[in-house]
Amino acid sequence: AFAALLGSRTTVDSGYGFTALWLSIAGVGFGFSVVPAMDGALGTLPRDRAGSGSGLLMTLRQVGAAIGIALLGSLLAGVFRDRLDVTGLPVQAADTAGDSVVAAHLIGEKAGSARLVASADSAYVHGMGVVLLVCGIAALVSALLAAAFLPRATPVPSAEGVAPDVVTPAGNARQ
Repeated sequence: AFAALLGSRTTVDSGYGFTALWLSIAGVGFGFSVVPAMDGALGTLPRDRAGSGSGLLMTLRQVGAAIGIALLGSLLAGVFRDRLDVTGLPVQAADTAGDSVVAAHLIGEKAGSARLVASADSAYVHGMGVVLLVCGIAALVSALLAAAFLPRATPVPSAEGVAPDVVTPAGNARQ
């Protein structure tokens, strides 16, 4: 959440250092969260069901990624098209420029319009900022919901003189 919210502050002039910072934070965050989340989910299953559970988790991850890319990509495209300044361009060229930042650059170079190229860069970075802001808020809300509703490990009373067992969310006891 922090990395996405930080990334949403990126501007056209931010440079590689700032981008590398928030991307590195995102990478560390994913590394520390995805593996334990998958392990925790698989840990709730009996050993003989681990294969099917793993397959289901991978399917959910792939479907979620595809849906996320579609929704966030649509948001980015909409914000980019709305922010792009195509005044003075013929209707066909303006419509094509709104398709992507690359198309806007090509049309801007062909027309000799540095204003269109700058507008394309600004519109794209603004769109990515909106997408990252949405992702950061979604991640923060998800973390708060997980903290509020996921079960916690609870100590199990044990025999006198023996260290208490701890029951994990999977229901497995360990010392």
